[in-house]
Amino acid sequence: MENQAPDIKDYLKIIKRRSKFVIIPFVAISLLSIVLAVVLPSVFRSSATILIEEQEIPSELVRSTVTTFADQRIQIISQRIMSRVNLMEIVKKFNLYTEDLKSKTEEKVLDKMRKSIKVETISADVIDPRNGVPTKATIAFVLSFDDNSPALCQKVANELVSLFLKENIKTRTESADNAALFLQEESKRLKDKIQEIQTRLAGFKEKNLNLLPEISQMNQQEVTALTNQLQALDNQDRAAQERRFYMEGQLAQVDPNTSATNAVGNRVFDMKDRLKQLQSEYPSLSAHYSDTHPDVVKTKREIDSLQKEIGSNTDVNDIHGELTAKKSELALILKQYSDKHPDVVKLQKQISALQQELVNAKEHEYANVTIMPDNPAYITLKTQLESVDSEIRSLAQTRSQMNSRIADLREKLRQSPLVEKEYLDMLQELDNTNQRYREVSAREMEAEIAQQLEIQKKGERFTLIDPPQEPLQAFSPNRIVILFLGMVVAIAGGFGTVALVELLDSTIHSEKSIAAILGSAPLATIPYLENAKESIDRKKRRLSLLISILISSIVAVIAFNFIIMPLDVFWFKLLRVLSTL
Repeated sequence: MENQAPDIKDYLKIIKRRSKFVIIPFVAISLLSIVLAVVLPSVFRSSATILIEEQEIPSELVRSTVTTFADQRIQIISQRIMSRVNLMEIVKKFNLYTEDLKSKTEEKVLDKMRKSIKVETISADVIDPRNGVPTKATIAFVLSFDDNSPALCQKVANELVSLFLKENIKTRTESADNAALFLQEESKRLKDKIQEIQTRLAGFKEKNLNLLPEISQMNQQEVTALTNQLQALDNQDRAAQERRFYMEGQLAQVDPNTSATNAVGNRVFDMKDRLKQLQSEYPSLSAHYSDTHPDVVKTKREIDSLQKEIGSNTDVNDIHGELTAKKSELALILKQYSDKHPDVVKLQKQISALQQELVNAKEHEYANVTIMPDNPAYITLKTQLESVDSEIRSLAQTRSQMNSRIADLREKLRQSPLVEKEYLDMLQELDNTNQRYREVSAREMEAEIAQQLEIQKKGERFTLIDPPQEPLQAFSPNRIVILFLGMVVAIAGGFGTVALVELLDSTIHSEKSIAAILGSAPLATIPYLENAKESIDRKKRRLSLLISILISSIVAVIAFNFIIMPLDVFWFKLLRVLSTL
């Protein structure tokens, strides 16, 4: 069977048969595109280019207080510029959107104005001086404003540029001022805090003067020194005690009084020596004679007389010692002899005499110092002994004072750790505050320099290199594109309508359709022959269609004139659009 695919002739027949479905959509869409290209209002754009210049002083010498990136700063300034207050001032100043303000709220008008303001950054490939890595940096930005009026567009763009430049200077100056003010207040606060800590520390040191760590070290050294001195004192005391014992021994062997001699050179006993002699002879006489014997009475009377003159010369200890020795001797001889043995009787009398002498010595309690010593050697030894005694007492007093001082220092050393922690905490707090104060003071000086940098406009700044100009041509809409797209859509719409109608139509219009259905071609083809009545009806339908199109066009033109745009204005705009083609 032959190929039944439609060829070009078939398509031409379809177009001829469906010509009204091609023409009507094409004409309608074309007219609509023309109307859109003419009716859409012209939008003009006025743009300005602002260059971002680096600060004149190298950042290594003067560090700016503005640390944000250019993109971020531009966005911040944009938000400030496009605030409600600023935009309403611009609207009132240039009488913008007067028609819109009558029918729309301020918010919608301001949203429309914000959409008309465009800020586009311009970046360039640069080398980051901090790390030497290639990167992109914003070197400039374009500020533009769209409006239907070229003159207003240029004025508003110029106003926006002025606000951008002023806001940038204001932002940088305020940033530098705020940084300097903050650092000044912080420096003052830290200075007051340092004074407060110093005052508190002075009071603490005054309260715990002897318990501070540095004093504790001195106390420890003093304890060590006192301990060494104490050991030296012990040695001195030991040496003094030895000297004292030696001198006492020497003193005991020296008679306090000098021995007198008579004309022939014999020694003359003094009363003390005479008393000692008589006291030594009395027990022997008492042992040989009775108490009434003249020698015993004489000796006893002489002893009493001497004792009255010079006092007792009897040493009670010596009497006790002698009495004990006699009793021991008596006990030994009693083991050998009877009580009547002469030696026993003699010892018993001597013991009785010593006991009586001991009783008398205790009763009288005579002092043996009534006679002042006159022996120079005795006096010298006595003086040296008293000096040694004084030295020993002085050493004892010094030792007592040193022990008391050592005890006091050890008590302070024991309490020192309790004070040390609080003291070191205060010192650490003071040191940290001083360090922080020095850092803040250095930054305060840098902030003041940065403040001068901004005041003298030596820092990073915005420079207007291309001021806004009054646009000579509309930025939008692109009427040529609208017309071109309208024609394309009109053609596509016409052919698309034909294709749709052809697909929906099940009528057989060609031999190929019959052959495709029956499987064989028809023997002959007879064209459709209409009668007179059908011809008249077809002419009537065409006439009715033309009249309907004419009426619809007139109604559309009248509606367009009163609803959308006057026809004379439309005609003028149409001529201007055509002139641009």
